[in-house]
Amino acid sequence: MMRRALPPRLAAGLALAAAPQLWAAPAPGDLTVLNGLADIAEPPEPSAWPPNLWVLGLSLAALGLTTLILYHLWQRYQRRRPYRAALAELAEWERAAPSRSAGDAGATLTALLRRVALLHYPRDRVAPLSGTAFAAFLDEAMATPSFTQGPAADLLGDARYGVSAAGPVDCSRELALAARHWLDAHRDGAPRHV
Repeated sequence: MMRRALPPRLAAGLALAAAPQLWAAPAPGDLTVLNGLADIAEPPEPSAWPPNLWVLGLSLAALGLTTLILYHLWQRYQRRRPYRAALAELAEWERAAPSRSAGDAGATLTALLRRVALLHYPRDRVAPLSGTAFAAFLDEAMATPSFTQGPAADLLGDARYGVSAAGPVDCSRELALAARHWLDAHRDGAPRHV
């Protein structure tokens, strides 16, 4: 017996009836449907760079300001190098002064103060000064005269060439203190009132 062909409409209906239904709910406990799902896709982390233009501008301004401050601190450090060297030399002078003669100690301290003065004042103003005139010049920067009055005047003024120049230094501590105050006044340059 020969089979007859089904009409095309009926054949399509039978084929649909034989296919499993995809829209039907899975049986309880059946995880095959869950295994076919894709994992939750998280969005990417937001980029930290480039930030908005305000943050970028403020960052560049802060960097520039920091660079400028560091440059000025470096310049001040370099400018104060002679001051630090003079303080170290003054400390050495103060340590060695009691074992030296008054004339020798006075000449050494005068040379130290003259070198620092030449850094901050015109050469033609400082170079010709000696003795009492140089001590008066040193007092111009001080609030109270420390070099032309008291025991410092005998060591730095014209009296250091006299009879007492061969004796020991009696006022090394007072003179070192006056010299330190003078150096402090000239740490960043000559005082404005001079």
